[in-house]
Amino acid sequence: MIKDNYGSLMAQAKHKNYARLEELIGAAKRMNIEVRTEKLLRDIGYRVHSGRCYLNGQELILLDRDAPISDQVDFLSAELARRRSGTPHSEPEPHDPVEG
Repeated sequence: MIKDNYGSLMAQAKHKNYARLEELIGAAKRMNIEVRTEKLLRDIGYRVHSGRCYLNGQELILLDRDAPISDQVDFLSAELARRRSGTPHSEPEPHDPVEG
């Protein structure tokens, strides 16, 4: 019985985190910030994590889809709070396009 209750509580917490993530993505959209959840590639000795950047002048937040959902919520929440508070961000200098 205890195991069933624990599983139910975990499922509720996971659902709550997914709902919160969707709310945050909606808030970001209203702030004209694009949010993408993508598989961020890893390499030996390199730890990848969610981050913020600018792509063609558009603010973009990339969330690592393999990160725990609670980490995605925490990261996006902190980024949006930083933006709302007016904490200065260093916008990158434009670079020449990468040619392939």
